[in-house]
Amino acid sequence: MKGARAAAVVGLLLIGLAPARGAAVDGMVTLIVSVDGFPDDEGRAGVAVWSGARGFPEDIEHAIATTYVAIVGSAAEARFGPFPPGVYAVTVYHDRDGDETFDKNWLGVPREAWGVSNNVRPRLRAPRFDEARLDLEAGEHDVRIHVD
Repeated sequence: MKGARAAAVVGLLLIGLAPARGAAVDGMVTLIVSVDGFPDDEGRAGVAVWSGARGFPEDIEHAIATTYVAIVGSAAEARFGPFPPGVYAVTVYHDRDGDETFDKNWLGVPREAWGVSNNVRPRLRAPRFDEARLDLEAGEHDVRIHVD
């Protein structure tokens, strides 16, 4: 019984020493991506972080991190990190049908609302990585994106 009690106390002490979930990590980058402008709360927001131009903005297998989060009140929030300081970009789309695929029509025109960091919206082409790039130093960074 004494051994079990001692193990429980040590476990509680270790939990108390561990960084809190979502806590900043010294020397690293944490991104908090806040998205607004969703036409409704159906489906989820697909959010991806990119560290380079390869595949940007649609070939999601080249993103360094992805998540799908709930949309509440036409807005969503995702948290990413820790990453080393550097150059990143963020993409978001409204995955209304839950298929985790960015839907487009036969001409390649998006059928789901989307946005990228820096809120870049070229008229006749997809945004480029260099337009959406974020040069990030260590610390927590808020990235606000509006989808249309």
